Amino acid sequence: MLLPLIDRLRATTLRTRLAVWNAAVVVALMGVTLLSVRFAARTVLYADADAELRGAAREVALAIQELEGDEPRILATLRRKAAGHEERGWFLQLLTPDGMTIWRSDHCPEDVLNHPPTDVERMETVRQVGHYRYVRTRVDRLEDEPLLVRVGTYTTGLDEGLADLMWLLTAVALLLTAITPLAAWWLAGRATKPLAAILRSAAQLSPTRLGDRLPVRGSRDELDVLAQTINGLLDSVAKHVDRQEQFVADAAHELRGPLAALQSSMEVALARDPAATAGLESVPDMLEAARHLSKVANDLLTLAESGQQPTPADNVVVDLVTIAHQTVAMFSGVAEEQGLALVVSAAAPAAVRGDPIDLRRLTSNLLDNALCFTPSGGSVRVSIVSGVNAAVMTVSDSGSGIAARDLDRVFDRFFKSDPSRTHGGGRRSSGLGLAICRSIVEASGGTIAIESRLGQGTTVTVRLPLAAGHRMGAPADAFSRRPPAPQPASR
Repeated sequence: MLLPLIDRLRATTLRTRLAVWNAAVVVALMGVTLLSVRFAARTVLYADADAELRGAAREVALAIQELEGDEPRILATLRRKAAGHEERGWFLQLLTPDGMTIWRSDHCPEDVLNHPPTDVERMETVRQVGHYRYVRTRVDRLEDEPLLVRVGTYTTGLDEGLADLMWLLTAVALLLTAITPLAAWWLAGRATKPLAAILRSAAQLSPTRLGDRLPVRGSRDELDVLAQTINGLLDSVAKHVDRQEQFVADAAHELRGPLAALQSSMEVALARDPAATAGLESVPDMLEAARHLSKVANDLLTLAESGQQPTPADNVVVDLVTIAHQTVAMFSGVAEEQGLALVVSAAAPAAVRGDPIDLRRLTSNLLDNALCFTPSGGSVRVSIVSGVNAAVMTVSDSGSGIAARDLDRVFDRFFKSDPSRTHGGGRRSSGLGLAICRSIVEASGGTIAIESRLGQGTTVTVRLPLAAGHRMGAPADAFSRRPPAPQPASR
């Protein structure tokens, strides 16, 4: 019974476990405290009663010794003593060592009268007989045999007083038991609050923001040590990623120049003297390979640049609808040549903040993918809707679609969902198009998602935060910094 409860408790939150264990410990301590108080109170009450009975028994014994031989005065002394303590429920008995009663008070119980003396050689003993407790003292006499004096009382009153005390303490314990879970829940919340802050900060960590760190409160406790340890790991990861990105950027930069020169040389050779290269069937393939490698080098440089923090000059407020219309117009000729319907739908302007060149590259890559993987007779639709806090752009096609097992990896670098399929027009893909799109969207503070079904098409959804309260810049001016020619991308 207990093991299933423990297993179920382990599946709850840390705050719940702390609250339950704290409450259980407090309740257990209260139970132990109640038992300890009852034992201590009973011990004290009975010790006080025994001390009073001993004092009374010794007084009677001294009186008997002083009045030895004067039996009437001895009995009178016993009567006065019994009458003086009658309200307290005391009783007296004078008897011989063999158990014969010489005198007893009116309230002396039969259980005590019938109880035979024991340990007569001892001067004083304490006995409990049923609900009665008495102290027996031996009185030694010079000429006659010793006498025994019993002075006792009812323990019912002591037990009733102890019971009243325990009822009061039990009521207090029950009240504390009712309050304990609430207090334990509050204390557990206070204890786990710094941990919750660490979890919230950890959930917001992103590979695109390698400078983010967990909060350190300066309390020097275990949670601060944990945060500092994780921050140290993040520092190491950030340095490693920076070195890798710098290496990729340097390598792509070094490759781009020779590849461009090789591509230009082969294009010039083919254009100037076709007869000289007629026998070299591999030259066109070499030229196509050089173009592909140049494309890969350019995409790698783009990814390396997108991993850097954007500058204020790059992030301006632009109209996403204008960028979409310009990009659709640029691809309209390609769509018409392939027999595809290319449609853009936007009800109102959508002001977002970002780099206009990167946003244009984002739209171009998505359109290029949609057109290249949609067969003739299909359609591609670009839709932009402004929500409460975000502009939502969707690029949908009726193409071949992507297998469900590949949807989680399509944004990975160099991933190709189906190598057996050819990119539109037989072009080779770099596998970096959607990775560039994700990098651009995340750098702009947005999100990108993809839905697809084989044979039914693909829909890519981009959400970018609206730049409310800002005047929109002119995207066309910003585009003049880079040639407008589209570059093919791939899934």
